[in-house]
Amino acid sequence: MRWGMLVAIAVSSSLAAQQPDSRSGGDGSVTIRAVVAAAWQRSAASRATEARRELADARRNAASGWMASPPSLTLVHTSDRLNRNDGMREVEAELEVPLRTPGVRAAGAATAEAEAAALEGDLASARLRIAAEVREAVWSLRLARNDLDANERRVAQTEALAADVERRVRAGDLARVDANTAHAAVLVAKAALAEVVARVRREQRLYEALTGVVRVPADTEPAPETGDLEAHPVLIAARGAADLARARLHEAGTATRDSPELILGMKRERGDFGERYANTTSVGVRLPFGSDARNRPLIGAANAELIEAETTATLQRERLNAEVEAARADVELARQAETFAAERARLAADSRQLLVKAFEFGQIDLPARLRAENDAFDAELALGRARLESGRAASRLKQAYGLLP
Repeated sequence: MRWGMLVAIAVSSSLAAQQPDSRSGGDGSVTIRAVVAAAWQRSAASRATEARRELADARRNAASGWMASPPSLTLVHTSDRLNRNDGMREVEAELEVPLRTPGVRAAGAATAEAEAAALEGDLASARLRIAAEVREAVWSLRLARNDLDANERRVAQTEALAADVERRVRAGDLARVDANTAHAAVLVAKAALAEVVARVRREQRLYEALTGVVRVPADTEPAPETGDLEAHPVLIAARGAADLARARLHEAGTATRDSPELILGMKRERGDFGERYANTTSVGVRLPFGSDARNRPLIGAANAELIEAETTATLQRERLNAEVEAARADVELARQAETFAAERARLAADSRQLLVKAFEFGQIDLPARLRAENDAFDAELALGRARLESGRAASRLKQAYGLLP
């Protein structure tokens, strides 16, 4: 068995040993959508999603209540037991309940809702980032495997040529130096193949670490004709951050003093042993005074946060527009490059066929034949890369539009 085939088996043996899983079809294939979903499930953002949503729900529930903070209970017991011991007893209980004013309560509820909306925007943006990482990993691995296939064919062709040259040397048609040149070409091809094998293994490990999936999806993503940037997850997240900063600024401007407190009291007392206990109740309200100076630092911080968030949203929109335009241009250039590479490969293959026949008839020397082989290999490799680069450009355009697979 040829050395190139041994390398191919070594690279693909781990893939052949795997059984189809829940992300695979009946034929063992896997889709980009499924791989992105698998990578998202492995991500830190995904694993913390439920806890963050529970936190947002807890803040919403807390903000919708009328109590600004937990109530406090004060208990006081008074007696003359340590001095006169005439029977004077007094027990007093006082419950203090901090209350939110309607305006503060509404502002707090709006902030909690904005926090929940901002969380969902952040999660969508994080998922899109995972999709970008998966897309790049998939195409990098596909490019590496394309180079592996091409280099395996190159090794097989150079080995066949070296065997033919060796036969003709023994027949006396070629010089021994030609055999040495042919065998040197085999060694060069094998060295290049070894480098590509190492690259494929590296890309495979990085892909598996990211996704937890062994198989590489075979499906491609067509380039979208158009897209709605206003629905882009990154832009939604930026707008959510601006809305949250705006809600915090409003809340800071509304709560200019501490919360008022409802005070409920009960007192039970007597003057001496011969008197009956008298019970009294009381209801009171504590109204703290406040001023703008109390919340001036909070208002300043919230205002700075709002300015930063709005500026970020504006810059994000400009950046996304630029990315879409650049990605569209890349798609067109990739398609043109694929067309040119296909024509180059056709010409190189035709020239190779002619020069192979010429070499068989002794019309050209071995270096000319090797140059033809190298030109055909380079053209074939460039065509495979151009096709993959065209697919990657389409995938990047979908990413620029904020579209998941």
